[in-house]
Amino acid sequence: MLKMRSACTSEIDDVDDAVAEIVEQLDLEKGLLQNSVGILGCNSEYLELGTVEELCKRLPFEVIGSTAMASSTCGKYGAELLSLSVLTSDDVTFATACTEPLTSGDIGEVRDLIKTAYDRARAKLSEDPSLVIAAFPVVMDVGGSTVLGEIDNLCGGVPVFGVVAIDQLLRFESSFTIWNGTRHPSSVVLLLMQGNVNPTFHLTAFPEKNVQKQKAIITEADGCLLKKVNEMLFMDYLSTLGLTRKDANATGAVPLLVDYGSGTKPVAIGIYRITPEGYAVCGSEPPVGSALSLGVINYDGIMETAELSLKNVKNRKEINGVLMFPCMSRAQMISPNSMDEMKKVIDTLGSEVPYMLCYSGGEICPIYGGDGKIYNHFHNFTFTACVF
Repeated sequence: MLKMRSACTSEIDDVDDAVAEIVEQLDLEKGLLQNSVGILGCNSEYLELGTVEELCKRLPFEVIGSTAMASSTCGKYGAELLSLSVLTSDDVTFATACTEPLTSGDIGEVRDLIKTAYDRARAKLSEDPSLVIAAFPVVMDVGGSTVLGEIDNLCGGVPVFGVVAIDQLLRFESSFTIWNGTRHPSSVVLLLMQGNVNPTFHLTAFPEKNVQKQKAIITEADGCLLKKVNEMLFMDYLSTLGLTRKDANATGAVPLLVDYGSGTKPVAIGIYRITPEGYAVCGSEPPVGSALSLGVINYDGIMETAELSLKNVKNRKEINGVLMFPCMSRAQMISPNSMDEMKKVIDTLGSEVPYMLCYSGGEICPIYGGDGKIYNHFHNFTFTACVF
């Protein structure tokens, strides 16, 4: 059985007090089973001041994680919160690894770096993992969905759930993945879990009423570059809908919903920018032949989809812990009420369910196909949850 214990601190200025607060809440002598691992999300200042490094020195287990725009656990929330959840078990084994920096656009080199780190973690296990938790950097010269595809190939399609590092100011230079107290601006951190983990996954992006009824067909794409829709340049297609280049370049203004055709629900992907040619650089790879529609992201839709995901979470008969990585754009789009989604989590889960939530720069979460299989996907605009 897998159990989760959580702790947090808002003591951002005093390293010793922050570490002592976390350690006291975890009650390490009584609260841990045979195998444990930590998952951490925090404001980047906790790294700059050395709090995370000192905390990891005090903990008798490995820790992975990332910086976050905001986080929540133990009924608390905020941009200055350090949140730590500990997974502990007598029959689940954990192994972690960190890649070298993914600073090359050469997919072959990226593949080798990911494989080296994955093999290092896998060598610590007696069997193949049943779940992979990943923390991606926001700074990479290859797309997040490309990196996820490499991990998916290595682990043989077992579920991969994870977060993309971002900071509270949404600046790349302060966004880091975290591995055992060290920070990494462009490295992927992996946690492999072997044993009877038995996770379920829940995700929502837009209510049906917020999705355009008119669908288009993707007719040309190259990786994460969406070139043509209905045989038109992507920007020309948006123009037929009354949208401008300025609209498309605005964060969260033009969410896309792509039907991958595998019997899964459509996947929400974001436009990172429009190229001079009129192509869209997307957060995930939109395959040629897929149906595409536009969504609308607003306060009511965000709160409605969060509530739906949380309702599905609570429908599980036994809950030993929940990890949630919603998209940072959701908090941005409900500003100045940017903490309302975290308040909804606290109100819905109450004090009996151990949980941790970190806002992410992109969401890594499996989806269920019409064939009953699980497919690993990279998302934007989405509220994702992994329930143990």
